[in-house]
Amino acid sequence: MTTLATQPRLVLFGVGFVGQRLVRIADMKGWPIVAAFNRAGDKVGQDIGRLAGLDKDLGVVVLDNEQADYANLDADIALIAATDRLEVNYPIYEAFLNVGINVLCHGMQAYLPYWANNELAETIDALARDNGVTFSGGGIWDSTRIWAGLVTAGPCVRIDSLVHRSSTEIARQGLHFFAQQGVDMTLHDYEEKVGREADFMTDCLQIPSVAVIQSLGYTVSNVNARREPVVWDEPVFVPELDKELAPGTCLGSRIIIDVETEEGVPAHNEIEYRIFKPGEDEIMFWRINGLPGMEMTLKREDSDMASASSLINRIPDVIAAEAGLKQLTRLGPLNPTAVL
Repeated sequence: MTTLATQPRLVLFGVGFVGQRLVRIADMKGWPIVAAFNRAGDKVGQDIGRLAGLDKDLGVVVLDNEQADYANLDADIALIAATDRLEVNYPIYEAFLNVGINVLCHGMQAYLPYWANNELAETIDALARDNGVTFSGGGIWDSTRIWAGLVTAGPCVRIDSLVHRSSTEIARQGLHFFAQQGVDMTLHDYEEKVGREADFMTDCLQIPSVAVIQSLGYTVSNVNARREPVVWDEPVFVPELDKELAPGTCLGSRIIIDVETEEGVPAHNEIEYRIFKPGEDEIMFWRINGLPGMEMTLKREDSDMASASSLINRIPDVIAAEAGLKQLTRLGPLNPTAVL
């Protein structure tokens, strides 16, 4: 366990969509970024300030991670914004943990490593313990999906079932999601190119509900997942595509996930990643059916920035935690870092 400095020293791995927002927030807070790494490409060699759109240099040039010297980094924590897969990111984790730097990863599987890959989670835990540092995952799901569910369940003395529904504006998550979720496809093309079967992303979208259920003390026995296209019977203009989509055109996907437990307490999830109409808000909804019944509806603003700010606000908890792999459900609800 290390002690949080007033201004924690950060190192970044990945300076894309999320990483650039991390740069802007760190600069706003005056938190020093001591190094930045990325896989080979056009970002390597650029100053992170200019790359993040700050219109100024911050004096940190993006380095090729394959040629980096991790041993001499003077950093408290590494923020990883690379891929969502634990096995792909593991060499990155290993490089930082081996030199005594805490790791906080934005990848989806990092929220619940033991569920995603138990063997690799055990390896990460042992490595972090051996080096006296902490590994955790975080991001926008932290408070808006996972802790929202746990807080909603807090007053209940009996839980019969859980329901989670959400709508996410797909453009805020990055334009690469458009094709992945079928935006601007006909229903025929959706069936051919996207399909209704579970894939890696639908598997990852199990994580918030599973994290909540496990934290409440239930044992997951089965998960069923599928997806379906979201269509409307009216035209929708999409600024990112600079075109109007005709009625019946796919606007995204609805992922439906049913989680069963050994104790007989199920959770039903309906998660939409789609185009929004003007004036729509991103809504996260939790319903706990039980004694007493409880509901929470949370509106997300600027979710693209919240992905990065949630990571930033987990830094004090990760630095202060005992060594090892610590899931965010063990770190307590997310707190702001406005005073730090």
